Amino acid sequence: MKEGSVSNPESHPLSPADADSVVAVAHKLLTRRFGGSPELTEVEVLSGSGTAVVVRARLAPSAFLPHRSVVVKHMPVTGSPIDDAAFLREVVAYQFTTSLPQEVRPGPVLLAYDMDSRIVVLTDIGEAETLIAALNQASESKRVHLLRLLGEQLGRMHAGTATREQDYEHLLNRMLTRYPEYATTHAIRDRALRRSIEVGAQILAAEGLEPPKEFDGLMRHATRFQQSGRSRAFTPFDLSPDNIVVGKEMYFLDYEWAGFRNVGFDVACVIAGFPQFVFARPINDEEADVFITAWVREITTAWPRYGDQAKLEKLLVASLVGWALSSLSTMYADGIEGIIALAEQDQPLASGPARESFLRQADSTTFSEAELLIRRDLYETFEALSRFAARCSGQDYAVIAAYANQVAQRLAVRQP
Repeated sequence: MKEGSVSNPESHPLSPADADSVVAVAHKLLTRRFGGSPELTEVEVLSGSGTAVVVRARLAPSAFLPHRSVVVKHMPVTGSPIDDAAFLREVVAYQFTTSLPQEVRPGPVLLAYDMDSRIVVLTDIGEAETLIAALNQASESKRVHLLRLLGEQLGRMHAGTATREQDYEHLLNRMLTRYPEYATTHAIRDRALRRSIEVGAQILAAEGLEPPKEFDGLMRHATRFQQSGRSRAFTPFDLSPDNIVVGKEMYFLDYEWAGFRNVGFDVACVIAGFPQFVFARPINDEEADVFITAWVREITTAWPRYGDQAKLEKLLVASLVGWALSSLSTMYADGIEGIIALAEQDQPLASGPARESFLRQADSTTFSEAELLIRRDLYETFEALSRFAARCSGQDYAVIAAYANQVAQRLAVRQP
């Protein structure tokens, strides 16, 4: 794959509000990579995630660059190693996905990037709406269709990248060799995820909700297969429905935390109704079954064992347990930065009079608006785990379903 980066194209820190500066750097990047002098006009500021600035610009017809428009994403320097790691991951992820066949590629193509200006230039996928907007406006039958399509696209990406982890690691290692200052931070999110699962179980126990051994066993299983395992493929990991768009195809955007991980977590994220995204309507059992069936149909050539219902159930229930616990501890720690601090310090979550648990009994207190949103989101995640485990075969899953329902009922707040 031809390299899309240039070394410091007269770059300088950009103002997040300065779209013209972002486009000017993009122009230099495209000129140096493709030649000619591509003209970028009709600049439109799009919404970005976090502190990112995203703009669309139209390209004048050119033999050098046969695209009608491009999207330029700028992640300003914040001084946070977390943001540094996110930008490096995004560049590597786009390098990797750009090398994939079109039928597997999950999103736009990387045209150019620059580490100094923290800019990526991508092909424009055209007009599309977010998955959350599509789901919220859809009829019941249309929702089922959208979730079937999501299962197909997710499974196609997983199966198509299952044997390509070495290719991804080669790109990542090459980038870390060129930018060694990122070496200590690029894997920080993965360490934090594993730690957050453990912390979530500690929080529940401290609140009088001691997990049963069956739940604890799957929690440990989820922690292990996040670190290693056979069922790994490329995933953006941030499967928030506002980072998935529906147009002629379904695309996954925002690769700031992309990498190779166990595929069960992606599937569980959807079944759980997109944990940590509070504006999504819960996924019902019929919708979950359609989604899972579509996903399994795409991935059984890569992982035939998931044609076995028992193996599939263990993967998905363990992944749902992981999501529920990780979401709980992330909310307690006030976001990913707090979880990363916990992971790096390897110590329990601090508690004290300044931190009043949002797991406290609902009939003995009132909750702030923020706490109600957190409780609703966590309620939906644990309730989805309970419903799914209850439909699985075996006494262990019945125990897990009952326990998850107990946690969900603690979180339920019935307004007068």
